[in-house]
Amino acid sequence: YQRRVHGGSSCGIAAPLPPARASMAAYDGSTGSGGGPFGAMPVPLGEGDVDPTMEAFTQWLAELKARSNSGLAQLLTEMGVLRDGITWNSTDLTEYKRHSISAQQQMQSQLTDLRSKLTTSYGEITALVKQKSATDKELISEVNALQQQLSLRSAELEALKKTYSATHQKMQNSLIQIQGQLQSTSSDILSSRTQVQKVREQVDYKLGELEQTMTRLRGMLETTGREGQTHALLIQEDIANLHQALTTLSADFFDHKRVSQQTQNKLAGQVAMLEESQKKGQFDPRPEPS
Repeated sequence: YQRRVHGGSSCGIAAPLPPARASMAAYDGSTGSGGGPFGAMPVPLGEGDVDPTMEAFTQWLAELKARSNSGLAQLLTEMGVLRDGITWNSTDLTEYKRHSISAQQQMQSQLTDLRSKLTTSYGEITALVKQKSATDKELISEVNALQQQLSLRSAELEALKKTYSATHQKMQNSLIQIQGQLQSTSSDILSSRTQVQKVREQVDYKLGELEQTMTRLRGMLETTGREGQTHALLIQEDIANLHQALTTLSADFFDHKRVSQQTQNKLAGQVAMLEESQKKGQFDPRPEPS
């Protein structure tokens, strides 16, 4: 009995007993002392004594009530939380329904607008398709015209190529002739320069002889003095003749120099023109206009 009261439960609370066994617990179950199947008669308890079974049963009932109250309070709390959640969810559901109705109405209006726009777009697409067909026909006709023009231009280009080849060959031949003429002209210029140099040397030599003669005559005049009017007149005449000859020779020399300079300038201009035409023939070979 003590083992059942104190050790029957893991939490230290006595397990409940059936009423029949609780009532028979006060009797002694041994057959040796009472002599009968029920044993000795129960001994009545005093007024101050407490039955341990009742005490354990009372304690168990108190703990069960406390646990029931605690579970009931927790259940009420959870029910309050559930009630609040249901209320909040109901509010959200109402708001969601209202928002859904508004969104549905808005979507219906947008769908109607889209249908009208789609109808308009179909009409515009049809018009654009017709316009595109007309434009494609016009483009095809223009492309065909351009292809014909391209064929004509290609034929003209081939003819121009042939003409250019012939003209280029002629210009090359002309350039070869001009180079030959330039070489001959260069040789003529060199010979003219040589002749001019020789003439200049001769003139310088003659002028030197004349100056020497003048110096010698002046010395003779200074050394001999004034031997006579006749000799002086003769000498003056000779001097005049020499001066005239010198003047004539100087005039001839300057004329020859001028002519040589003009010839040299002409030759230099011809050489520059030939060189320029040669450069044009090398770097910009274009057919001459007919």
